[in-house]
Amino acid sequence: MIEFLTQIPETRVASTTRIRRERLLPIPGEVSGAIGIRIGAQDVIARAFPPKIRRAVSLTRVIGVTEAEVPKRLVKQVGDQVEAREIVIAKPINLGVQRLVYRAPEAGQIAAIQGSWMILDLYGQPYDVPALYRGTIVGVLPRQGGIVEAHGALIQGVWGSSASGDNAKEAVGVIKWISKAPDGVLDADALQADARGTILVAGSITGAALERAAELQAAGIVLGSLAPELRQQARALKPPVMVTEGFGEIQMCAPIFELLTALNGQEAALYARYEPHNPRATRPELFVPLAASRMLQSDRSSETSSPQLAPRAPVRGLCKPYLGRIGALPEEFVLKWLVTEAGTPLPAVQVEWQDAPGERDLVPWTNLELIG
Repeated sequence: MIEFLTQIPETRVASTTRIRRERLLPIPGEVSGAIGIRIGAQDVIARAFPPKIRRAVSLTRVIGVTEAEVPKRLVKQVGDQVEAREIVIAKPINLGVQRLVYRAPEAGQIAAIQGSWMILDLYGQPYDVPALYRGTIVGVLPRQGGIVEAHGALIQGVWGSSASGDNAKEAVGVIKWISKAPDGVLDADALQADARGTILVAGSITGAALERAAELQAAGIVLGSLAPELRQQARALKPPVMVTEGFGEIQMCAPIFELLTALNGQEAALYARYEPHNPRATRPELFVPLAASRMLQSDRSSETSSPQLAPRAPVRGLCKPYLGRIGALPEEFVLKWLVTEAGTPLPAVQVEWQDAPGERDLVPWTNLELIG
């Protein structure tokens, strides 16, 4: 019967798994990593410079030199590279006791000097791509980036605060449980100065707490659920926000809650891009790397692969009244038809719920997802 059922979504929640992630530049640039190199989460593996901005500068206007004075006052010449705030031209004033100078506004190159006019090509701020995942570079894409392989714990979310088309919000920090309950609400009063640089974890959060977390420069936020009216506020925050269950009042499901509790105090990488309609179907995720030096052979053998559709496979409900509940598929698939209130027949299966052993419900197949 399984082979006749359509594939349902899946959410990865694994204490030990192996992942590969592409870390790419938005525009062509330079790749500094090489295959086989061990890297840390903050190590830069690729860098790109935005297109040059050409700026014309009147040296007469900025420091008052005449056209004839320009050649002898120049500190830098045509073709020279300049760093931000580096002196380009200087003129003595007050009987030579002081100097009037013009500094490059940003890093760039002197493209030309004609009379008292200078043309600067400004590079702008470089765009760096950190590894984010502590692991090993297993692939290099010339002028684009690299592929990082890492081992550790993985939790995927259902929503992230990075808007499609924008640069992905991501962060590295230590996991910090604030309200240690799957339905605990994080209030602003609970946040102290020690939240700085940490990834805060809670069942849900108030709007005031979101603002307070940003003020304290928390690295990121992981929530079980988020009030719908706080969605735009979460998007506007600098720290990345990931939601594991959905919008409304939904407590964090048991597998995610238990794993996050076990990982409390460990360094993690949070990636908050959510693009369900992208061909690559990017999802937000929290990853806690497992140091290679501490990874035993038994750990490698216990690595969990993606959840497979099989008897007793763990599933999670996607719609009320089963939203967020964890259960298991039956030993034998007996496909039944459940007629909705609108009179539409839907394929359904019996699910035994984890939080109520022995309790079984007939749930529409499309209202379930694999989890694990």
